[in-house]
Amino acid sequence: MPNRIGTESDDAPQGNGSVAMDAIDALYNLEMKANLVALRQQRRVSRLQRSLAQWSEYWPVAVGILISFIAPQIREFVEPYRPWGLWVSFPMVAISTRPEIYMGTKMAALLPTAMLYLQFPIEGLLAKIALRGHVRPYGVMVQVLYFHGLCIMQLWLLNGGLWHLMGR
Repeated sequence: MPNRIGTESDDAPQGNGSVAMDAIDALYNLEMKANLVALRQQRRVSRLQRSLAQWSEYWPVAVGILISFIAPQIREFVEPYRPWGLWVSFPMVAISTRPEIYMGTKMAALLPTAMLYLQFPIEGLLAKIALRGHVRPYGVMVQVLYFHGLCIMQLWLLNGGLWHLMGR
């Protein structure tokens, strides 16, 4: 009998220990699941923040699109100061009307109008690409002025500006 009682008493603590281990294991599993849910939520929030930060770097293109809506009114405003007014405000449009660019009659009629609306979004995109993530208003303004300056220089050279300087 003592053996039986001894074995019974040995079995009872093992049964309680097993239940305790099962409870600890269940608690551990619940904590792990809760941690995984919290980690997934944190990753989702950080991905959303990164995505918004990346899209916010394209604000120069958005501003260019907004300016393109009022481009015809700007053109009407600078029309009396022709040709320099158009060259300074819409140099890409002026380049697209040059006879040196060989294209069909339909394209020659459509390209200047298309460039009137596309010039500022293209400049915004080029500024964003040139600045490589450091897109700040001052940098974008400098890049757009740089693009305008290059186009104006090209128009000046195409119109014989260099020949006038050389005295011919």
